Amino acid sequence: MAYDPQVVDATIVSDNKKNGLFEVVVSLKDRNKCRLFFERDSETGIGKVTDLNRLMKEPCPICRKDYLCNCLDRYKQSIADQALTFIK
Repeated sequence: MAYDPQVVDATIVSDNKKNGLFEVVVSLKDRNKCRLFFERDSETGIGKVTDLNRLMKEPCPICRKDYLCNCLDRYKQSIADQALTFIK
């Protein structure tokens, strides 16, 4: 069974205009939350995802572990694309 992340909410929690970095906390349909780190392109102003951290309130939806894992890194771009539609 393939994992299909679906973003239901996204909010910007920090935004640094000087260096173009900002963070977004994302709520997924399966009750998981993760924090996305973005870097703005200096010419276009479009954010590019650089990192994803799962906030450990629920077990990982892929491996079901309660501790730090990197399973959601495979879906980083998909989650980021959905999150950007919520914050614009």
